[in-house]
Amino acid sequence: ESSLTVRTFSDILETYKTKKDKKSAPDLSRIAKLKKDLGHLQIEIFADKFEEYLEIVKNTNTVRRNPPNPATINRIVEMVRAAFNLAKKLDLVEKNPITPARFPKTKLKARDRYLDSAEQENLLNVIREHRPHILPLVEYSFLVPVRKGEMINLPKTAFNPFTNTIYVPDSKADIPIHKPVPEHMLHYFRNIPADCPYLFYRQDKNGKYYPLGDFRKAFKFCLKIAGLKDVRYHDTRHCAATNTYVTGTTEREIMDVAGWKTPMLSTYWHKNSLKSAQNYKFPVIKEKNGNGKQEKTGS
Repeated sequence: ESSLTVRTFSDILETYKTKKDKKSAPDLSRIAKLKKDLGHLQIEIFADKFEEYLEIVKNTNTVRRNPPNPATINRIVEMVRAAFNLAKKLDLVEKNPITPARFPKTKLKARDRYLDSAEQENLLNVIREHRPHILPLVEYSFLVPVRKGEMINLPKTAFNPFTNTIYVPDSKADIPIHKPVPEHMLHYFRNIPADCPYLFYRQDKNGKYYPLGDFRKAFKFCLKIAGLKDVRYHDTRHCAATNTYVTGTTEREIMDVAGWKTPMLSTYWHKNSLKSAQNYKFPVIKEKNGNGKQEKTGS
């Protein structure tokens, strides 16, 4: 009966895109890629062909000649599974063929690149001198766990001057997120030029404003000048999560701000056994003294 409602995977993708109101650049790019590569496939044969497709993706280097990131594979599977789940809820297909048993999550090798305060300050100073247009977002990203793709195209109206928060309506987790703004950065957000419609922006030679867009080249350029190796922009998310947790923010609050549906600190927390040992809180143990009275030990 599914063939009477939807014939190809392209139909399912279009329904998913429309019903879920997918508008973020990463989502639209992924949907377009899937439609181009797999959109023509009939629903009845999709699972077998998708399995073959994933094998090709896993064994094909990226444009930068690197093996594909396991997280990239997982995102593809997650989107296809979500599209079929929606189709099933709408009675467009009888079942979801993208089962966890057949398409398990690829195990991720967690990165643990942490920039200490000296490295962060060095990088921010280099950016301030050489690529100042990316400074506000990079500085903010070291303080609040963000995803670059969710921030670079936000309108200026995403900032609420009454609550001092930034509203991200379309996150990777498919949930809206409110992100706090530190007091020392309020001046930037409250003084964005009146004729600039973007929260983070760049200008051309004529003074025209554009959304910040993908600034990978500018970021890599500054990393090179700063002498920092093996650093990715996403590492700022690790730094922000770690530093925020150390200041006393609860894991639940970090999850809400970062946009995690499940506890992720085990992945994003920078492992430092020395600091953990120094900050360790000993349990209180009640012991009896010679007089038979209980005394507390530990702290």
